[in-house]
Amino acid sequence: MTVGQGKLQRISRPPLLAQGASSALVAGLLVLAGLAGPALLLAAVAVVQVVLLLGFLALAEAPAAGGIFVLGLASTVAADLVVVTQDGRVGGLAGVVALSLVAGLLHQLARRHRAQVTESLADTMLAVVLACCAACLVATRHLDGGGRALSVALAGAGAALLAGRTGDALSRRTALVAGATRGWLGLLLSLGAGTAAAAAAGGDRVAGWPAALLGLAAATVVACADVAVDLAAASLRPGLPAARRVAALRPVALLLPLAVLGPVTLVASRLVLA
Repeated sequence: MTVGQGKLQRISRPPLLAQGASSALVAGLLVLAGLAGPALLLAAVAVVQVVLLLGFLALAEAPAAGGIFVLGLASTVAADLVVVTQDGRVGGLAGVVALSLVAGLLHQLARRHRAQVTESLADTMLAVVLACCAACLVATRHLDGGGRALSVALAGAGAALLAGRTGDALSRRTALVAGATRGWLGLLLSLGAGTAAAAAAGGDRVAGWPAALLGLAAATVVACADVAVDLAAASLRPGLPAARRVAALRPVALLLPLAVLGPVTLVASRLVLA
């Protein structure tokens, strides 16, 4: 499509099946890391947090991105340390967010050219919240039986992302919204596959309906996050000005659904393990 034909030209998207397979692979690696032990899971989640931070700053074209990266990195370290040192309790993450807000305000005051202050501060806090969300995956592993619950949720998330993108590749006639590559068939397949995969991955502590419900919750979260990233891609146009943002779409699309999965996994795991 061209502008001359009255329609906006859109960027080329990565192959749908490749997106789904890559997301499922990352979810599988996180499952293996969680089974190997808390230390390896912490390292894997830290990699997810840092790569997602870099991708998010590029995609959002955050003003004063250098300072935001430093604050985001410090918040990532603080969030992970709080979770680990408090044996999985996440109450301290509120303090991380509060201190990050203060640091973000000081960062804005220290800037020489204070343009787009509101946007810069908002991007700072969003980066901090994403880091705290991902830290909840580590917190889930510290629950009694949390290792199995985390594996169940990640299995459901990986299956949901793979099945959803497979469905989108098979049928794009019924898009969820205009400009999106996500369709109703993919959404229904993602919810069903996530629920089924979680039920199959259940063990002694998390089995049957609790595992299926945990998988449904995980599938719903990652599907919504995937749609959000897809809609962000729909607003981009080809060309050199947006080249950096287009390149950042891949890591963000790959990691954002798994990062925001953290709080839901933690809450749902506490419910099914109670």
